[in-house]
Amino acid sequence: MMEIISGGLVLIGLAYAENRGWLDKEKASFVVNVGMQAGICAGLLYFISRLSEMFL
Repeated sequence: MMEIISGGLVLIGLAYAENRGWLDKEKASFVVNVGMQAGICAGLLYFISRLSEMFL
């Protein structure tokens, strides 16, 4: 639950910073892409680590 709330706050913060002019569009896009890739990698690593426990 905390991951969802903190992820939402980060996205809202990025949108706010972009609207205020503190952050340009390329940097915001880069941060969002890196965050999504890290989340996907973490999910896959967790799945792979649990896979051995399911079948052994």
